Amino acid sequence: MDLQKFGVKLFFNTNGSYSSKDFVPVFHNWIQNKVIDDHLLIDVTDYSHIPDGPGVMLIAHEGNFSLDQESQQPGIMYMRKTEIAGSFTERFSTVLSTVIKVANRLNDNNISKQVDFIPNSFRFIANDRLYAENTADNQDFYKREIQKALDGKYSDSQFEFGDVSDENERLAFTVNFSNDIDILEGK
Repeated sequence: MDLQKFGVKLFFNTNGSYSSKDFVPVFHNWIQNKVIDDHLLIDVTDYSHIPDGPGVMLIAHEGNFSLDQESQQPGIMYMRKTEIAGSFTERFSTVLSTVIKVANRLNDNNISKQVDFIPNSFRFIANDRLYAENTADNQDFYKREIQKALDGKYSDSQFEFGDVSDENERLAFTVNFSNDIDILEGK
């Protein structure tokens, strides 16, 4: 339950026109204008040349934001690096809210590029094998904890867990809402 290093990825609809390099100036602008609350934004790095890699990353003291390309599923991912107070459910809610705010800001950019998000799905990724070894028991535990957080925020919605990571990978799974929810709008 002490897991602090974890992330959430919101997926893009792939339409062939997406290029993470297009957003390098956007991320630089975010650093200059300090646009992400409670984050010390530091640098932008371009890993877009790495297949299945992190794409373009916005490095912050508290966590990294990336236009992730893993498994040929592009999206915006926020991976928390520093501690957050509260229970795991509260920490998860904070990380989810942060990535949703960043996703909405990503579409509100000065380069006239729109990103088409899949509005009813996200991926949870644990980034600390000490506190979240990828076992069936841990998968079940974190699914229950995330369900508690989502029940509080999206009480009228139903969702299922899928795309569970293999045992040699980091603990991860995808959450798919079964109705017309748009988590970017909080509906």
